[in-house]
Amino acid sequence: MRKAAAVKTVAAIAAFSLSVSFLSACTNSERASTQTKRDDGTLKYGESSVPASAVPDNTGEILGGNDKLQQLSYYRMSDGIRMGSKSEHAARPALSLIKLYIATYVVEEGEFADKYEALDMVANSSDISAEELFDKYPESVDDIAKEYGLESTESGPSWGQSLTSTYDVVDFIVQLRKRDETHPVLVAMAHADPISADGYEQNYGTAELDDVIGTKWGWSDGRDLHSSVSFGEDFVVAASSYGSADDLSAYVKKQVTEDNIEKAERRYQRAQKGETFPETTERKSAEPQATSTVPSSSSSGAASTSSASRPSATSQR
Repeated sequence: MRKAAAVKTVAAIAAFSLSVSFLSACTNSERASTQTKRDDGTLKYGESSVPASAVPDNTGEILGGNDKLQQLSYYRMSDGIRMGSKSEHAARPALSLIKLYIATYVVEEGEFADKYEALDMVANSSDISAEELFDKYPESVDDIAKEYGLESTESGPSWGQSLTSTYDVVDFIVQLRKRDETHPVLVAMAHADPISADGYEQNYGTAELDDVIGTKWGWSDGRDLHSSVSFGEDFVVAASSYGSADDLSAYVKKQVTEDNIEKAERRYQRAQKGETFPETTERKSAEPQATSTVPSSSSSGAASTSSASRPSATSQR
């Protein structure tokens, strides 16, 4: 079975590599964007021109939602504009998004056969592969966190007890794309299986936005914590929310809108002219606590505001 899956992955990589130059996806919001760029790549707003990368991260922290239970990060590749929740830097249970870091490490440093298993793991979200690869490469998560500067990411005793943030996941995918826009991990995301190895549908959250090319999903055993990260031609977006898969989808669609992107653009314009915004970002604070031993709920109902009912970080997919 693994050999057949490896063949499927190789075929997917080849197909994607041949067709990548013809891809021209972008969100409706991005088509409506009113900003212009100078030849040097800086944004032009009136008389001010400052690279978006020089603007503090908290400039774009404009999104709503429950910051104790939800977080979202969005990055636009063409100009570096970000938007996110105030909680986007907080370390939370990584769920299966941690498999992106493990896979990247194995593709870069692992043994030949393990590289194929890692790419299959990204596509089918196999927990068996995650366990095997993390046991063999226990340094994978922390080494990738250090290499890519992921400040809220750290490994746990097992792969399923690891932490990350939506900000880190987005930043990681952005860096991966800048290094190699057809990196095998990105290609595997673009050819994810409709149904995961454990039978869960991979079709929710950020994947429901327009013009998405690739996605990785995560969910708790109790189906009461969900996450996803997706990329399109000009954007990368990640989100996490307590509740059902539908709850995550609703949260993403409510926050990633043309109005919010334009609001972020206006904030960047003001920041480029020297205005600063209060530092409200929650950083390196896991909510819920990663050491929680409370069992996860067996249902995928609405998110709870009680920490006692939140899924344990030891129970993730």
